Amino acid sequence: MKRLGRAELAERLGPRPPSDAFWNRAIEAERAVIGVAPDVVEEGTEGDRENPERARRNRRRRGIPGPDGPLSTGDIVDVGDHSFVVVAVEETEAGGRRYRIELVEPRSDD
Repeated sequence: MKRLGRAELAERLGPRPPSDAFWNRAIEAERAVIGVAPDVVEEGTEGDRENPERARRNRRRRGIPGPDGPLSTGDIVDVGDHSFVVVAVEETEAGGRRYRIELVEPRSDD
């Protein structure tokens, strides 16, 4: 699990990081999807290219890390006073990734 700030995430996502408007909508909706292009995702092994979704599921079942790209399930992204957790990683047909994120409830200081 990684914990990233907004600036660190922007560096990982390359030339098109999520904008202020994206984060404002994500905070309001309490969830969002971050999409990344195939060139941002690290190359997998030869078997991964033949059936990448199956290979990723098999790696996860065995507990072996794989090429999820810049984020993985369980990673946390801090945006100002808010935090999002990556709840799912989906591979696109083109080889990119979609990261489903959900707002984490703030801790109560009571």
